[in-house]
Amino acid sequence: MKLQIISALFTLTVGIMTTSHAQQDLGLERQLLVKTSPLAFLEPETIVLQGGLEYFFSNKISIQSEIGVNGGIFGIKADRGKNEDFKLWRTKNELKFYTKKNYWALEFFFVNKDFTRTDDKYNHTGQTIYYDQAKIQFRVFGSGVKFGRQVYTSENILIDSFGGLGFRGRYRQIRQVELAENQSGEFLENFFGFGDRYRFDGWDSVPHLTIGIKVGILPGK
Repeated sequence: MKLQIISALFTLTVGIMTTSHAQQDLGLERQLLVKTSPLAFLEPETIVLQGGLEYFFSNKISIQSEIGVNGGIFGIKADRGKNEDFKLWRTKNELKFYTKKNYWALEFFFVNKDFTRTDDKYNHTGQTIYYDQAKIQFRVFGSGVKFGRQVYTSENILIDSFGGLGFRGRYRQIRQVELAENQSGEFLENFFGFGDRYRFDGWDSVPHLTIGIKVGILPGK
């Protein structure tokens, strides 16, 4: 299902970027766009509410800042799979350079997750430890280069479609609260597909791929 969503999103993004010719001049010098990220609702671990602002210094350069949070930040139940008491917030900042029809952007982002994980394992100094419950702090620091296009769909609504590549550094700290009585993986259930990233302490780094669509709203029109 996730691959189908990515494939459909990629097709839609490429279609917008290759068929539209409205990018030549957005006419947004010294104006502010309110940005929303509807695809954040489809995050696999938790529903995220994400939005931000883009300010145009000129028709060629803008900066964009966003913040996203899940319901756990406000005390709303956001459990999914093995993750309980799940709290997430993240921020992303971009410097964008517009050409005649498209834009290039440098992005920098940070993600913070705090949650309780149940019935799993992790590796510590070469030893596999099985637990019934553990507290996990997970941080992501990343950057990348993006290529995109913004086009008007009405007088005050723009669609921002983009794709990009970069890297992310990830750090996690795991503190078991309750060890499993049976220190064996024989009865371990693994029904949550992103669990491997939470199964060892410390740092790692992975490539970062981004592709998506945002909605821009021009206030005052």
